[in-house]
Amino acid sequence: MVQTLIQRYGERLHRLIEKGKASGELSPSLDNEAAATLFIGTIQGLVMQSLLAGDVGRMHRDAPRVFAIYRRGIRSAQ
Repeated sequence: MVQTLIQRYGERLHRLIEKGKASGELSPSLDNEAAATLFIGTIQGLVMQSLLAGDVGRMHRDAPRVFAIYRRGIRSAQ
């Protein structure tokens, strides 16, 4: 069930990444699969760290900073 959920989420991310490329927001050379995998792994990492720390609020505090770094890595160089 989890595999199916992650697979569908990855497919949705692929579509969104393609839209971002088409609009010029994302680099045309961006590796869709790697970008989707990195995004999912980032979310999983935030969840795991919050669970291990016993502090769900940590995820909410860390997510904006982590996502900002991810965005800088995938955006178009225009």
